[in-house]
Amino acid sequence: MTVLHFFLPALAFGLVATAKVDRSFLTVPLTAALVTLAGLAAAAALYLGLPWFRSAPRAAVGVLLLSAAFGNVTYLGLPVITETLGERYGYIAILYDLLATTPVLLTVGMLTAARFGSGGTVSLAASFRRVLMLPPLWGVVAGVAAHAVAVPRAVLDAAQLMGRAVIPVMIFTVGLALDFRDVRRLPVALPALALKLFLAPVLAWLIARAAGTSGTVLQAVVIEGAMPVMVLSLVLADEFELDVPLAATCIAVSTVASFFTLPLMMEILF
Repeated sequence: MTVLHFFLPALAFGLVATAKVDRSFLTVPLTAALVTLAGLAAAAALYLGLPWFRSAPRAAVGVLLLSAAFGNVTYLGLPVITETLGERYGYIAILYDLLATTPVLLTVGMLTAARFGSGGTVSLAASFRRVLMLPPLWGVVAGVAAHAVAVPRAVLDAAQLMGRAVIPVMIFTVGLALDFRDVRRLPVALPALALKLFLAPVLAWLIARAAGTSGTVLQAVVIEGAMPVMVLSLVLADEFELDVPLAATCIAVSTVASFFTLPLMMEILF
């Protein structure tokens, strides 16, 4: 909650305020939204269409759909981008997440979780309100506004100083979510994880290139596409009474596997 309400908004403001506003502010969120929705559609076709998975419990299928679609694009994607490509490209993770992945998660993702779970219903209007009330999103808005209004250097320095707390806390949070106790059910999860770790970065590469993205920004977008399962999917699984142990397994296994699949996909695509 501290990261969500204080440190991440400050980080988003500092990164966006110091980034060059160009077409990436449109192409990155567009790519993120299309990759996420394509992953969800591919998983639905796989787990709802193929006879091998028709006997799977609905609570498990809901988790697998979310796992195939939503990546850990901020908690893990941000530190990976900043450490491999440089801090100046950290804003790509912010755009990818706050302008696309999280809004899709809190609308389409929550509707999916509600459909396959038994924890209650969700209102689309309430979901949109939740998206608009996200503090980090307002950090992005403030960062864009900072390009039109002179912002004292002390304010930018303070925001960047607060933002430095985000990455270590995020990495710690990822560690808290890792749970390997249910790995015996890994076979049913492997198709979803394959979609997330292999198909998603390829789609990110194809869509971003088609949108005119190139160079280091394209690399950052592909890194985001190759991220493992989102930690927040565990929260949705718990809220809507989906298969929580399976969700934890998908997060843990995909996170460990991503340290091997990410370099592989970057080598293949670049």
